[in-house]
Amino acid sequence: MRFVHISDIHSSVMPRSAGPWFDKRALGALNHLLRRKRHVRMEYLARAVTRIRSLAPDWVVITGDLTSIGSPDEFDLVLESLRPLREGPAAIPCIFVPGNHDAYVRNPAADAALRKAFGLLNGGRWEMDALPVEIEFPCLSVFVLDECRPTLPWLSTGRLTPAACGQFQAWASRSRRENEKRLLIGHYPCRLADGRRIDWRRRLEDDRLIQAAFDARQIDAALCGHCHTPFLRAESGGAMEICAGALTVHGRINVLDFSPLTGRFSQCWEDVSGNGHALIPIGAVTAAPG
Repeated sequence: MRFVHISDIHSSVMPRSAGPWFDKRALGALNHLLRRKRHVRMEYLARAVTRIRSLAPDWVVITGDLTSIGSPDEFDLVLESLRPLREGPAAIPCIFVPGNHDAYVRNPAADAALRKAFGLLNGGRWEMDALPVEIEFPCLSVFVLDECRPTLPWLSTGRLTPAACGQFQAWASRSRRENEKRLLIGHYPCRLADGRRIDWRRRLEDDRLIQAAFDARQIDAALCGHCHTPFLRAESGGAMEICAGALTVHGRINVLDFSPLTGRFSQCWEDVSGNGHALIPIGAVTAAPG
């Protein structure tokens, strides 16, 4: 089974109405215009779509931040770019979770645009309010989290609802099926590549809950985004947390294969940037036993 994983596209369209210039979206738009825009290469997304099809995945995983400020125009731009993957007879099933930039502000139009994108990318399998959800495959359980809520202008933190915390703990701590391995999907990494906690302004507030599950060897692999530099963080027990990084900045695609026969994950990176020379932290680990 093959999961092809991308994250943090950060499409950007300057606000065309007055409303966004009077809330957090103004800071986000200016930050993109003055700092991030020169690093973003939207052509990497088009290349990634072509490359993903050639990789013949069973699932495409997108771990959030389709947008920069969560505007309907930004969502529409990405949805159109991803159309070859999500429509037609050769459509590929997708798992999409929101990022903090997708759930940027409390605004009815922005919320409706996020929910529309969620429904289209996930093929109508779940409503956004139904997350977290568990997907069961032979010898593999996948747990999908929504960690993102609108925050104060100076924060990019995430948090789980109390109900989601309870559901996650129940999933992680229950007895495994015979030969079962576990894959977690969410926007936020639990730790940085070197194992340090993310700073308080940008972390998942419930990161210790998830790290405890890693420490107890209750998770075998996790897919995430949020940090723009891609990395693979290897746990001492053999599990791995893989951050795909910002696709439109580094041009990296994470390919995660799972074999039900051996119960093993194997991982590699695909490069659509055309550079091919950038190092990815802790990239030497290519397989991890469950």
